[in-house]
Amino acid sequence: MRRFSAAVVIASLLWIPTLTQTATAIYCYKGDPPSVYKACLAYNQGIGAQVSNQKQLQNIHNQIKNTQAQVDALYTLIKGINDQIAAEQKLIAQTQASIMALDRKIRLADADLTFLKASFSERDELLNQRLRYVDSHGAINYIQLVLTASNFNDLMNRMIGAQQVVDSDQRLLDDLNSERSQVIQASTALGVQKGQVSTLLKQQKLTAASLMDNQATLASALGFQTQLESQLAGQYAVLQAQRVAIDQQVAALAKKYQKAAEKAGGGTGQFEWPEPTCGHGCISQGFGCNSYWFEQWDPACPYPHRIHTGIDIAGPWGTPIIAADTGVIYFYPGIYGYGNYVVIIHGHGYSTLYGHTAYFAHGLRSGQIVARGTVIAYEGSTGNSTGPHVHFEIRVNDVWKDPCIWLGC
Repeated sequence: MRRFSAAVVIASLLWIPTLTQTATAIYCYKGDPPSVYKACLAYNQGIGAQVSNQKQLQNIHNQIKNTQAQVDALYTLIKGINDQIAAEQKLIAQTQASIMALDRKIRLADADLTFLKASFSERDELLNQRLRYVDSHGAINYIQLVLTASNFNDLMNRMIGAQQVVDSDQRLLDDLNSERSQVIQASTALGVQKGQVSTLLKQQKLTAASLMDNQATLASALGFQTQLESQLAGQYAVLQAQRVAIDQQVAALAKKYQKAAEKAGGGTGQFEWPEPTCGHGCISQGFGCNSYWFEQWDPACPYPHRIHTGIDIAGPWGTPIIAADTGVIYFYPGIYGYGNYVVIIHGHGYSTLYGHTAYFAHGLRSGQIVARGTVIAYEGSTGNSTGPHVHFEIRVNDVWKDPCIWLGC
């Protein structure tokens, strides 16, 4: 059952202003690690969505007067909020994982830094001892080494020893400079990691607050939805009773007229398009699960567990509707549910239903055999309908199936 106003109603939710408390965005620095930067962007995007949710819910309360339109808009809003909540929960989990990973790195880096500082302190003390020794004894006197040597071998040994002392001093200075640089780099890296953790913690706090806002909005939306559904319950019960009656009618007609329809050539499993002047492009709603509250209940569908049991073909008012196959026809005038609808029994378990017609074709009567392609009615908007269309069903052994299986749409 097509709802032409649903798109307009939902679109209108985006521009009507209301008073809401706006969350504050945070600055996202591109130089941060990718996980931090992406999480920051995701949070800022979530702010707009969360505020939009509040505005939409307020608008549904105050602006939309049609109960079914409110249910449709709430269904779309609730689905969107649930998606956002799932995304925020995933973001929080990812942020927590990043915090834990950084925390492990910080602990390891802290331990490495402690080791580097200890090594640096030890080297620094060795250098200080050496400088104190030189200060008290003076630098190496190479002339004295030469003059006091007893022989050439003694001179060479003294010279080699002196050079080793100089080399050791140089290595000590080089090691000290290297370790000083390592300590500075490690301290800087540790500070950056701690800053990243601080950023992530701040963002996690903001994301958690946004999540709580969305959960509060969701609770309000669900409460309002329950209230609306109670208003629709009586009307829905009447429609359900009518569907049960129609199912019984189709079953009884099939039992009574199946042989006659088969004898006339019906029930081949081949069907013509029911509106020849308005092709597949006129399908306004397909078969399957949808959110329209007054459709048939189906536990296999997601909330609100409704299924559209046929296809809606929306042509101009008064468009001719033909019999999709040969069979025995029955006419049912009405002002509720399917409105003026037609049932045709084709045989071999096949039957078709045509709902919301404006009026029936002249010259036909219930119980009559009609040939495939015969004009049987004209498109209208009777019953529970918001615009001209024909609701077309194909049933197999009293169970509705997707007409596009046979029609190729």
